[in-house]
Parts: sequence; C-alpha cells; structure tokens
Amino acid sequence: MARGHDTRTTGQRARFLEHLANSGNVTASCAVAGIDRCAAYRMKREDEEFSEAWKAAMDQAVDTLEAEAWRRGRDGYDEYVTCKDGLVLDEEDKPVLQRRYSDSLLTTLLKAHRPEKYRDRSTVDMNVNTDIAALIDEGRRRARGG
Repeated sequence: MARGHDTRTTGQRARFLEHLANSGNVTASCAVAGIDRCAAYRMKREDEEFSEAWKAAMDQAVDTLEAEAWRRGRDGYDEYVTCKDGLVLDEEDKPVLQRRYSDSLLTTLLKAHRPEKYRDRSTVDMNVNTDIAALIDEGRRRARGG
C-alpha cells in the first residue's frame, strides 16, 4: 500500500471496493466509503495494489451484469400485462403476468462471445474503377439533350 494511509483509510478502501464490486458505480462507492472521488482516482493511479483490486471489483460487477443478461435473455422474466386502463386482471382480480425474453440481450451476448459468427457484417468496396468525371459529363450531356 502507498505510504501515509491509516487504518481508517484501509477500511474505507475495503468498503469502496466491496460496493464497487456490487454496483460498478465509482461515485456511489465513494459516497458509501466516505472517500472523495478525486482522491479515489488518485489512489488508483498511485497505488498499484489498489488499482488491481479496483479492476478486480469492476470485473466482478460486470460479471454480475453479464449473468443477469444471460438470465433475462435465456430464462426470461415476468412482466405485468397492461392496457390503457392499467393492469390486466384475471378472473380472480389478480394481475396477469407474462413471460418476456430479451432478444437484444441474446444478440449482444452472441456478438460478444461468438463475434466471428454473429458480428454485424458490412462491406464497402473502395475500389472504384470508373471515371466519375466522365460519368458526370455524360449525365450533363444527356440532360442538355445532346
């Protein structure tokens, strides 16, 4: 650890890293730990051990997001059915749920994990073998009737 950090700061760092791993949000993690945001970034720059722990916490936060994306895309999630008058109710006056799946999350995950197969494909042929000026001149001649 960088010199000059007391036990209280070590505790703050631990709280910061724990919250960061759960939220992925630096500003909120600083608030929870009682650390100034600029000071947190300075510690990250100056303390290699803290910087590595920060990266590990962010990796954990992103892993959690990815797991949730997999769950929503693959397993779906329940959503209340609504109409212009509000919730749709069944015969027993209970709100009706429907199972929803996220095609966009599935697409994003497939592109991330199998980019060679699922990436967006677009090609642009930059080899123009036609004399553009000649085509423009020909168009002008035709437009003038000659």
